[in-house]
Amino acid sequence: MIKYLLPAIFLAFCLQPATAEEPSVPAFRIAIEVTVPDEDLRKRVEMYLRNELRGLGDVEITDTNPDFKLFAMVTEIKTGGGGHIAYVLGTTITSFFPDGYVDSIISSRLRNIEEVAQKLNALAVYENQFISVAGATEADLIKTVSNSVANIDAHILQARRINE
Repeated sequence: MIKYLLPAIFLAFCLQPATAEEPSVPAFRIAIEVTVPDEDLRKRVEMYLRNELRGLGDVEITDTNPDFKLFAMVTEIKTGGGGHIAYVLGTTITSFFPDGYVDSIISSRLRNIEEVAQKLNALAVYENQFISVAGATEADLIKTVSNSVANIDAHILQARRINE
């Protein structure tokens, strides 16, 4: 009897409906803008950035209501003879006014535009800027993009994760 009962229990366990996990809401919504004279290179750098940011696990890439905007500029460094020797990647990440920030200024009954400007100037918009030099190969550029995203994660996103 036990030899029939164990397979039946195993089969019943295997046939249990799988419970779908709720998809997690990303902690950060980031828009990306890449500036590079070469359109093909621009698309590749944007793809590298998207992949690295998504790899963090709690980032959604979107232009709709982002928390941050990541600006990346790539310059190709060439020798006097026109040979390619390196890439320079510059990234700047900006944040947007937190929800309700402007309303809090208006509702605080400020007396003049100078007081409004003073409050707005106190809000950091540019979080960080990073400049990296990569070697001449595409693999060097990919590694530099990866390192840049790691810097953004360590210096900006991680602090927000801890505070929330």
